[in-house]
Amino acid sequence: MIEKLFRLLGKFKGKQSLARFVFKNKIEKLRDVEVNGKYDCTYILPNIKESIGFEIFIDGIYETENLQLILKNLPQHSIMLDIGANIGSICIPICKLRPDIKAVCIEASSRMYSYLENNCKLNNLNNISLINKAVSEIDNAKVNFYSPDDKYGKGSMNNVFTDKAEIVNTITLDKLVADLDYRNIGIIKIDVEGFECSVFNGGKGLLSKDDAPDILFEFLDWAEESTGIYKAGNAQEILFSMGYDLYSTNNGKYLKINKPITTGYKMIFATKKKIINATRV
Repeated sequence: MIEKLFRLLGKFKGKQSLARFVFKNKIEKLRDVEVNGKYDCTYILPNIKESIGFEIFIDGIYETENLQLILKNLPQHSIMLDIGANIGSICIPICKLRPDIKAVCIEASSRMYSYLENNCKLNNLNNISLINKAVSEIDNAKVNFYSPDDKYGKGSMNNVFTDKAEIVNTITLDKLVADLDYRNIGIIKIDVEGFECSVFNGGKGLLSKDDAPDILFEFLDWAEESTGIYKAGNAQEILFSMGYDLYSTNNGKYLKINKPITTGYKMIFATKKKIINATRV
């Protein structure tokens, strides 16, 4: 099939636009499609309208640059926490490529959790654990969680994309680590649509340590502002206060951030380790 050819071609300029033209009918119609992607990974995609599903459908992988950054900074035999794991687009290839590590994947939406669970089973992974909760600054609370049907990568505790809510249980990062007795966390990947402050506030015991794990998270100005609780840049301020150095990442390069970014979009890598040859911005 032509989609398999697209995945074999790899990335090239204009590929996404071409794919959207070629697959315009399938983009609207396909549901629960199975894709055999890179690194011998298999996924069931709820649809291919969402960017996660579309990238996997045409490239066989999602967010290659972030995946490589995590792999580069994940110590041998350590633990990766994937907060906001969604369907497993990041944790599954990492667990395939790094059988020495363990991934703990936390997903709040019960619907997305079912896809995550099924995708892990499809890939016969034995170095992965799953938790169906929302990571927050308050432990054992019940909160509304909004996961849009089509834009399933935009699940949030805010009703930006849908008013349809489900009640989910919360857990703090510190409680999660204490309950499971995790002592070798190498990196935390976070995708919580603007609620990073809640994660960090609930993890100050872990994140304040001198040997605290690295963190990779997304900054998006409107997402942080739309929470109605936080301002753009607040999550970065928390990490600065706990002794982290922050870097924006671009094509494998680390660009040091000296003060919180408050506009636009950046993937941000936070670490307490020394990064040599980082560029200052």
